[in-house]
Amino acid sequence: MDKDKIFKVGIFGLTANEKKTLASIFKLAASRPRKYMLLTPAERDTAEIILIDIDDSDARSDLKSFSVHHSMIPIVKVTKTAPEDTGNDVYLRRPLTLKRVLDILDQVTIKALKFLPELSIDDQTMLGEDEVAILNDARNVALGTSKSGIKVLVVDDALSVRKHMEVQLGLYGMDIDFAETGGDALDCIPGNVCDIIFLDVMLPGVDGLKVCKEIKAHKLSKNTPVVMLTGKGGGLDKIKGKMAGANEYLTKPVQQDGLKDVFKQFLPQILQ
Repeated sequence: MDKDKIFKVGIFGLTANEKKTLASIFKLAASRPRKYMLLTPAERDTAEIILIDIDDSDARSDLKSFSVHHSMIPIVKVTKTAPEDTGNDVYLRRPLTLKRVLDILDQVTIKALKFLPELSIDDQTMLGEDEVAILNDARNVALGTSKSGIKVLVVDDALSVRKHMEVQLGLYGMDIDFAETGGDALDCIPGNVCDIIFLDVMLPGVDGLKVCKEIKAHKLSKNTPVVMLTGKGGGLDKIKGKMAGANEYLTKPVQQDGLKDVFKQFLPQILQ
């Protein structure tokens, strides 16, 4: 996934001073892995997050009309006093402070938009304070996400890849099993019916190409989508993977857009 990402924020209501405060907060946060930018009313159709002043009846009315054609955009409700039981709604309490605004928006990008920047998550000593906070937030969201019933096998000998996939797939509520070697993966297949398998090409012992052929030859797993994971220079590996029966491939580090494309092909229900 991209290390840096700018999220477009549309607003309904809010005072002129609050808009200036948001603009200042977003400017101060420009060095973080995830950034935010305010949209004008004319640009709100492109918004990825909406802030709505629910204390303003005109703003509520405008949002209601807007949502008829933009119902999938996550909404943050700005108010002076949030209810104790928020349900599934997200609230941002006034006054708008830097920490309060960024904490809420970061949570929305993780939970609603499934965004996790590329991090060296096997070694947190190499991360900045903001990145560690993002990673911990993502882990907590993944742990609290309702299970989708989708079962996944991730086969990779790199701890960093396994950890990253654990968080990223966990954000979709998937049940994940891991294997570090080709031999371990083959041991898992007979009694482990998966909905999809992510398989590294380069593995110790039995390599990923041979594992893929075995998966496709087994009666219980022959129809299971296999997504090969290759390095950035793995053009030849992609060709060999297709010949071995792989359904798709992703280049490591796995990008969010690529992962979503795989879901659209093989697990469209997970994106609904």
